[in-house]
Amino acid sequence: VCGCLWRATVLLFRWYAAMSRTAVRMTNDSESDSEQDSESELEDSAVLKIRKLPVIGILLVELCERLTYYTLAGTQKIYLQNQLKKTPSTSAALNSVFSMLCYFWCVPGGLLADSIGRYKTIIAAGSVYAIGTICVGISVIYELQASLGWLFMLGSLVLIAIGTGGIKPNIANFGADQIGDVSEKQRECQKTFFSLFYLSINIGVLIAFGFLTNTTTAGLAGVVPQQEGYSFAYGSGAGCMILAVLIFVAFTGSYTMLPGNGLGPVRRLIRYQYHSVWNGGGWRAAMSLAGFLCLPLFYLVTLADTLLSASAEKSNTEVFTDPCAAPLTEAPPRMLHGGGGGHGVLSDIALALGSMACIFLVVANVNCTWVQELKQEVSFGAKDARQTFAAIPMIIVVNIAFNLCYNSMNNAFPSQACQMDLRLGTTQLNGAFFNIADAMAIVIFTPIFEFCVYPVIARMKGSRVRFGQKIIAGLVMAAISNVAAAILEFMRKDAPFLCGDAGFSQCAPGFSEDGTEGTRMKDISAFWIFIPFALVGIAEILVNPCMYCFSYEAAPLEVRSLLQALNLFFMGSVSNAFTAVVSKLLYPNDLDKGSLDNYYFVNATLAVIGIAVYFSTTHRGEHKLT
Repeated sequence: VCGCLWRATVLLFRWYAAMSRTAVRMTNDSESDSEQDSESELEDSAVLKIRKLPVIGILLVELCERLTYYTLAGTQKIYLQNQLKKTPSTSAALNSVFSMLCYFWCVPGGLLADSIGRYKTIIAAGSVYAIGTICVGISVIYELQASLGWLFMLGSLVLIAIGTGGIKPNIANFGADQIGDVSEKQRECQKTFFSLFYLSINIGVLIAFGFLTNTTTAGLAGVVPQQEGYSFAYGSGAGCMILAVLIFVAFTGSYTMLPGNGLGPVRRLIRYQYHSVWNGGGWRAAMSLAGFLCLPLFYLVTLADTLLSASAEKSNTEVFTDPCAAPLTEAPPRMLHGGGGGHGVLSDIALALGSMACIFLVVANVNCTWVQELKQEVSFGAKDARQTFAAIPMIIVVNIAFNLCYNSMNNAFPSQACQMDLRLGTTQLNGAFFNIADAMAIVIFTPIFEFCVYPVIARMKGSRVRFGQKIIAGLVMAAISNVAAAILEFMRKDAPFLCGDAGFSQCAPGFSEDGTEGTRMKDISAFWIFIPFALVGIAEILVNPCMYCFSYEAAPLEVRSLLQALNLFFMGSVSNAFTAVVSKLLYPNDLDKGSLDNYYFVNATLAVIGIAVYFSTTHRGEHKLT
């Protein structure tokens, strides 16, 4: 199976690379009628100098790393809950902490890369990551699970989180470095590379959710016993991560390696910020500083709120009745997954701090004339500092508006699917399985958009499709995905319960191992949830590659990894923190009694508001998405 997947992936990459050359020619033909022949030949020669082998190696590294990450992230909550006997709320909280930490470490990873270089950082982080996966793989061996729980937590929350933070902000930029950005056609190739990079991510996701996550609880018939399902899946993930490191090292001789610039540029950015506050920067300089100071406070308060809520077990129990019982009798109290269904002082403080941080940073940096010259001008001057700060509003607005809708895939969509008809033959699917619709949409529609939609639109309008147009379309699609999920929720709640032989949902709250207690499914196929998942996937194609490319192009050379790290920090860590707060306010404990549709409508509304703020930001800001 692994061999077939490997060959299919390589063939797909070869086909995609061949098609990308055609797409670049089609797009540039619509813009270059007036170019001189000599100039075109110069650009063509620049493109021909691009070495494809290291780029393919980097894409394979990213595929293997994301396969490993999502195999763990997609099943860790269930492992903590069922194998390590932690409560569902604690398991959910720890899984959220895992995601937040992975993206938090992107900032130190970006700083390290700008200091010592991306190549050395990726090697170091990949090695730590591989050691973490080995620790996790050993700790989930069936006979050792109870005694090595500490090793699992060390590998997951510490080593893998640090490794992810070192690789994630640097691997995409390192791939773009191999292409270069001297000519216009090289820059166009970089944009295609970022789409291809995102495609490789989702091939890994597809394998993780379509194959490995299912083996954790079901094993592999005739090959892997059910009780060793976790050791097989996590061991396979460890093998893929080790393979990723070996592939990356094997291509060392063919890489273009840009040297690190030390931490001097980062220190100067901090100096520019503080110097401008006290030396004529005005209210914008003070507001920018206040935004940066609120950001870590927001992160820490959200983290504390999540962990403290996990320990409040009484707030996560509720009495349910079996709608199929005759007469209706009360079932024993049971633990719930998802949001806490309420809010407290810490949630309110976190929401206030997060809102202040984002608003302050956006408003202050839309116009970066507040950055004042230092007395001793250096190579990384005030112009470079303004260029870096000016990219922050776009990173915040797009990532927050998009990822609030995107994060519905983490808990809301799967939870909704778990209370729909999950039966497939004699078995039940897990709600997390339906994440494959997102990955399939990306794998299918990425080449369609790159090779058909974009070139056709470019020919029709006489110019290529701009980043800004893609982002607006992506935000609209993300809002539609949550509206579609809300409509499905209305349909689900109106559907009758499945009684009799259907049994209880195996992934909904309260399911007991003997199958005598749990939550009843509704008589509506869970495959309907493919629609919002797929819509989110299409939205990802439009938004995330653009933001990867924007973060690379908008930053001065000395701080490219740092700005990419900030992009990922807002994409994953900050947006997840906002989602955690919104979930506490709007996510119901009992989907049949609560209103999950309100959660979806709020996400969609915030995406629409994000579009309006985006237009205002691009109109007033210094960075234009081309």
